[in-house]
Amino acid sequence: MIDFDNPTTFPVELRNWGSEFEKMILRRVSTDKVEEWWQIEHQLQDIRIDESMLVTDFVKENMDKEIVVYHCARILDENEYWKQGIVTAGGKDSIGEKRLRKLLVDIGLDADKIEEVFLHVYHLWNRDKQSRTKSVHFFFEKNQVYKDDRINHFAINLGGEILRWSLEAIDKELYKEEPYKRLWILGNPSVITFKVKLGDIHEVHRNSLIAEIVKYNITKALFGFDYEFDFTGMTVRDVPPQNILSIEEIKNYIQIQEKYSDYQGFY
Repeated sequence: MIDFDNPTTFPVELRNWGSEFEKMILRRVSTDKVEEWWQIEHQLQDIRIDESMLVTDFVKENMDKEIVVYHCARILDENEYWKQGIVTAGGKDSIGEKRLRKLLVDIGLDADKIEEVFLHVYHLWNRDKQSRTKSVHFFFEKNQVYKDDRINHFAINLGGEILRWSLEAIDKELYKEEPYKRLWILGNPSVITFKVKLGDIHEVHRNSLIAEIVKYNITKALFGFDYEFDFTGMTVRDVPPQNILSIEEIKNYIQIQEKYSDYQGFY
């Protein structure tokens, strides 16, 4: 398996780019005044590594290659993930809707308030059907959950991003009120490690994912800089339970959130 936390797992063929490719990189990437790795990476973006034959051929020939990735969520019952996997929302009249409705009933929300929330949920599901109803979103390095608050924010409330956005559409301060606040204080903020085949990653992300490995190799081998991965993607379906590798609570999550005024003294 490809594991972005362990570069020794990167396929050797993604380092065997040949002399012509290397000459092109050295010709087009300037090291003048370059002091940080990202200054190299920005130039590699202009070269469109994800469209190179090195990347496109690898993707075509390795659709069954497994990759270790990570997903953030606030979890009430970890056993449900081990039994059912990570189940996508599914849209209107789906298992996802049933789960959200049960969650809102369980925290004590009145029926009319639940319907108000779902007016916004439906809008978001219909607006972004593939992304919001059929996909599991993920990131590549476990330590991203601690260094990137855009990532750990996915574990801030039960019900996930769509429910949070729907409540914000009603009132941006609603999360501070009971019973809505329970979505933010119940359960465990967690990172779920799972494996996914390259072919089960959405096609818009496959080449970009493999291009990250090539850019890592180029940045280190040709220019001597370390490289940091800052990339997210999504699957095209649910994650079955047998693909989950581990589930662990995010350490010191309250302290992570209390850096921000919106959550000081909140918990």
